[in-house]
Amino acid sequence: MRKMISRGEEVYGEDVFKILFEYEVSRSKRYPAPLALLQIETTPTALSADILQNAPSIFTAKVNSHIRSVDIPSGTGNHLNLLLPTTDEAGTRAVCERMISIFKSKVDNSITFSLQIGASCHQGGSTLTGEFLLQKAEEALARYKT
Repeated sequence: MRKMISRGEEVYGEDVFKILFEYEVSRSKRYPAPLALLQIETTPTALSADILQNAPSIFTAKVNSHIRSVDIPSGTGNHLNLLLPTTDEAGTRAVCERMISIFKSKVDNSITFSLQIGASCHQGGSTLTGEFLLQKAEEALARYKT
């Protein structure tokens, strides 16, 4: 079940994301398939305070319109986790490039977003752990922010 946020855009709540994350990690370990995780932080800029107040839902709607139905978004405010099942390193880079491309100009001619993306991926199999994906994505995001 996806958690509804304002204006009908959907992301999973943290509790559901955690369950789905653990499921995808287990599945990728058992049936080796790549798995990727993006941690995206945004900094919105707009002339209107009303538009800035709606920035998280505007951002989420734009992301949701450019991801696959199997991808798993979760987040609050200006932070979004995006779990990408069956996505290898090349696919992860492509998703990051797509996100940057989508947000490099104004959204709806009213708001711009600066993105910071931390990405991690693993080919799957017995060496995969959820902690690995989380730690590497967090480390990548921290490196980007410094």
